[in-house]
Amino acid sequence: MKLLNGATLRTLQFGSIALATSALVACGGGSDSGSSPGATVSGTAAVGKAMANAAIVLTCKNGAGSTTANASGAFSATFQFDGPCAITASNGAITLHSFAAGGGTYNVTPMTELLLSYLAGQLGTTVSGLLSGISTNASYQSALANSTVIANAEAAVVQLVKTTYGVTVSSASFLTVSFTPGQPGADADLETLLTAGAITSDGQPAPSLASAAVAAGNAAPISGGSGGATGGTGGSGGTGTTTK
Repeated sequence: MKLLNGATLRTLQFGSIALATSALVACGGGSDSGSSPGATVSGTAAVGKAMANAAIVLTCKNGAGSTTANASGAFSATFQFDGPCAITASNGAITLHSFAAGGGTYNVTPMTELLLSYLAGQLGTTVSGLLSGISTNASYQSALANSTVIANAEAAVVQLVKTTYGVTVSSASFLTVSFTPGQPGADADLETLLTAGAITSDGQPAPSLASAAVAAGNAAPISGGSGGATGGTGGSGGTGTTTK
């Protein structure tokens, strides 16, 4: 019988290892961080004026990233992650929050802070609890990645602002609409809300408005981010009044 030489034997051994590894990966085995290929989250951080040079931090279901906004509040971060992601923008004087379902355009404004208050109410938690739970809580992850839940929550917040302050915003999709500070549209809406008292001098939603958003969310609960998607009409429940 002819014996295999060393080189041939090593080739066969390497091939066997490669096949075994391929089979393991195909079956879902091995170590896997769960992170998707690099994707980009971009948007604008503003309060009626740009949050110039704000530090932007993204903490996701899997993965994390950071970047710095430019003088116009625009930011863009490309990194490996699985959504959803909590977004924090801070320029020292002002800190605001938002979220991204995945890659794409996601703004950080007082309206997104208010949106988180409404969603937190729907999920029976607080804004801080919702943001910190993004990496571990399956119900929060499901809700913040569900386009119907998000759209209905935006509609509820828009209705709440209109009912409480008489302000009709230019776009119900304020989380994802592209805009430029100082121009008509979403930024002009923020200026109007600031004048009306819906936004405080530190860029936060007025406490009474934030409380009304939580209450409206509580009145339209969702479970696991799917079944209660139609609860977005709860925005009309806002009863807060403004002291000017």
